[in-house]
Amino acid sequence: MEVYLSENAFVGLLVSTIEVYQKECFGILLGHATPQRVVVDFAVPYQTAKRKFREVHIDLGRSRRVDEAVKTASRWELVGDYHSHPMYGEVKATTKLSKVDQQFFGEGSISIVVAINDIARQQRWSYVKGGSLSGSINGYSIRITAYHKMNGQIERALLLCPYAIGFLERKVES
Repeated sequence: MEVYLSENAFVGLLVSTIEVYQKECFGILLGHATPQRVVVDFAVPYQTAKRKFREVHIDLGRSRRVDEAVKTASRWELVGDYHSHPMYGEVKATTKLSKVDQQFFGEGSISIVVAINDIARQQRWSYVKGGSLSGSINGYSIRITAYHKMNGQIERALLLCPYAIGFLERKVES
């Protein structure tokens, strides 16, 4: 399975993760799915999520309203969700799914985990072993990993985002 992140989705993931850093964020992923690829066009954060350092809670009634609104008012499909894992004190964040993450993972959908840690130096955006995307922005190290669930099995998906790989390459012309 491949997960392709558009520029809008990539920026949405970064902004919502950094905005609430040192707490977790949560949101939905809108796009289109085929059996072999999911294209994520938008990452939309949940404004009313109850955020904590190690968890985030959403209201299921509100979530159903959002799902119905997406189906009724747009041409996008709800293809999955995302959340962040922030650094906690000296404990570095990872993109590994917790037991709770696995428990609430929807069949046939994708989930993206964004790990955010403090860093002292910048690093270029690149693909890393296992199909993740890693880089830094404004003093934060970010790692993004996609997962999919099919037939009850959760597996990593290959994450592709050409925009991220190239956006630090741009030079500002004066």
